[in-house]
Amino acid sequence: MTKKLFAALIMLAVFMTSSVALAAFEETIEEDADLTAVKKIAVAFPNYYKTEEAEPEIYDFARDIYNAGRFTSSREVVSYEDVAAAIRRDTGIDIHSLDVPEAEKIYNQHVSRYADTYVITTVTNNSKRPWLFFYVYNSADGKLMYTYSIQSNVLDKTAKDYGKAAEDFFKQFDETAKKKLSKEERKAMEERQKEARVYRRHVEKVTYKTGKDKVDMVRKK
Repeated sequence: MTKKLFAALIMLAVFMTSSVALAAFEETIEEDADLTAVKKIAVAFPNYYKTEEAEPEIYDFARDIYNAGRFTSSREVVSYEDVAAAIRRDTGIDIHSLDVPEAEKIYNQHVSRYADTYVITTVTNNSKRPWLFFYVYNSADGKLMYTYSIQSNVLDKTAKDYGKAAEDFFKQFDETAKKKLSKEERKAMEERQKEARVYRRHVEKVTYKTGKDKVDMVRKK
């Protein structure tokens, strides 16, 4: 095999790998949904059931989705725990004490006080490769605004890969919304994304140096 042919095959392999990665997700924007108006996204309780040891527990998964958002999104992201605490403070209802359907009902009734949208993550993990769906709803009326799904032959049933999929969702949501923005608005969003990346590097540095949990050590301003 000549060097030129070998190089050509390498380039083809890179292209095919990139194509697979790019084709790994699908998104749908509902008619009349204005993604540019979204300022704050709350993380709702995921539709998820752990099937393998390497997968996260459901509350850890909800926290990982939140961390993925606050480290990558240009929007403010509110954790499930923070919304649950706010509902308890404002209504006296502890949704942690309720069964899942009732907790979801109470969450949906009150989440508009704390965020203009919320995201429900559904994981289909009954086959070799998981398939993750992220549904963004308008908090005011519960209408679906945006859907992002991802499945790939390199996506495993692990906390790390689930977190990476969540990061990809938040990034793509920003990129899709960005297309409707003016030049000035787009620049402002990119600055917020840059701040999120800088914050993440700082958190990871703190964790590396101290060995302590990054969530407890650093709070986003």
